[in-house]
Amino acid sequence: MRKALEKLAGDAAKQERIGGKAVKTIRGTHDSFHRLRVGDHRVMYDVIDEDRIVLVLGIVNGGDLERWIRNR
Repeated sequence: MRKALEKLAGDAAKQERIGGKAVKTIRGTHDSFHRLRVGDHRVMYDVIDEDRIVLVLGIVNGGDLERWIRNR
């Protein structure tokens, strides 16, 4: 998990697309964020474009992802 988060932060510092096949954008009615798959867990995050800062919104077990999104 730590290695994946460090890579995510390093990729965000560059002005290129983050992720690859493990990253998916989740679009809701009010906002959107990204999901990074790390084993059985999912890291929900957003990137603040002006500063290229990664804001981790939550780390959730894959089976609890839908409940996390509904309660967000």
